[in-house]
Amino acid sequence: MKSNIDNRYLLERGPISRVFLKYSLPSVVTMVFFGVQTLVDGVVVGNHLGPDALGGINIIMPLYSFIMVLALIVSIGSQVLVSMELGRKNSDMAQDAMSTGFRTLVGISLIVTVILLLFAEPLTKLMGADERLLPFSLAYLKGLVPFILPLTLCFYSDAMLKALGHPRFSMIIMSLSVVINVLLTFCFVIWLGWGNTGASVATGVAFTIGLLISGSITFNPKQRLSMLKGHFRMPLLRRAIYNGSSEGVSEMAAAVSILIINLTVVRLLGADGVAAFTAINYINFTGVLLFLGISDGLIPVLSYNYGAGNYQRIKELFRFAAVINMSIGVMVFIVLQVFGGHAILLFFDDSESQAFQIAVDGLHLFAFVFLVNGLNVLIIAYFTALGKAMISIIISAARGLVFVLVGVTVLPIFLGIAGVWAAIPLAELLTLGVALMLIYRTHKKLF
Repeated sequence: MKSNIDNRYLLERGPISRVFLKYSLPSVVTMVFFGVQTLVDGVVVGNHLGPDALGGINIIMPLYSFIMVLALIVSIGSQVLVSMELGRKNSDMAQDAMSTGFRTLVGISLIVTVILLLFAEPLTKLMGADERLLPFSLAYLKGLVPFILPLTLCFYSDAMLKALGHPRFSMIIMSLSVVINVLLTFCFVIWLGWGNTGASVATGVAFTIGLLISGSITFNPKQRLSMLKGHFRMPLLRRAIYNGSSEGVSEMAAAVSILIINLTVVRLLGADGVAAFTAINYINFTGVLLFLGISDGLIPVLSYNYGAGNYQRIKELFRFAAVINMSIGVMVFIVLQVFGGHAILLFFDDSESQAFQIAVDGLHLFAFVFLVNGLNVLIIAYFTALGKAMISIIISAARGLVFVLVGVTVLPIFLGIAGVWAAIPLAELLTLGVALMLIYRTHKKLF
């Protein structure tokens, strides 16, 4: 009980820097581990199996992102509800919100698993796989499908740990899962020779282990809140889906933008272009994880204080996180401009290959995205935490879909492949203008 009181005091009145260290820093550490895992997967596959294998995985990424979208919508939406209700001292409603999200995600995951088992090849072709990339894409998907349920539940359990005030435990579990994933990737892909299937099986096994560990708290009926207690409530599900839909739209928009760019690059440069974009996308994903770590770590804190009516506290937290994200963005941009070629070389065993040259040229343009996207990621998470999902949806759709689609359609006509690399930084810049206008209007009404 004393730990709950101490945590409540920290959330409502403790120093902002201390709140950041407890909630955001563990999330950042976890995301860094995710980035390392992503890079290792790309390095192992790209160097050991070749550019086609790397491109085959990238074809599946939008499909994988779609699955994670469903998990995010339910997980983040339920996390916001649980945190808000705990801020309002309504533990019964928080318990029902937790249970409702869990049962929903189990049902969704089982349905998606069946669909992918039945329609793997036509879906993979629909995602843009040609005859050259299709075997590699199907091999990766084959290893992924059996683990969809534990993968989604692992992320849901992690979201609940943060809502319940256990961000450090969450960090330990997810970081351990990533380390296991990396080790298993080496084992399955290189030593056992399972190819792309080994890469996806490694991910599935690692996060199944993570779920089993985190479940010692989230599935434990002796805990204050447990996924095995409470009741399913449709009104809570509707609220959770609404709150989480902004994060879902953000992930879905990112998946669609990858799909759009894949199709454009295939048309302009073929399989080598897809391999180059895959390497750039791995680096982009790693950088964005830092922003996501800060923003997602603060969601339960912002939601709790919103539920408790501490509006000035919310503004202070937002300003602190904005400065941190902007500083990180500038540093990442500088590092990529200076050492971008070295980063790209991690994914290719031949610096003279056409795919490597395309990726290096593209990264110097693409790197401008980090000067802007940290603020966009934070603003999306901010509105999600306040239950203002529609605003987050508008920003997410503008950032990852509308402006990207326009940019990728128009810019290559005048700039060729350089227009593809410039499309996303330009989309982020235009989105920031929209986001700042919306946050200014919302603050005038709310505060």
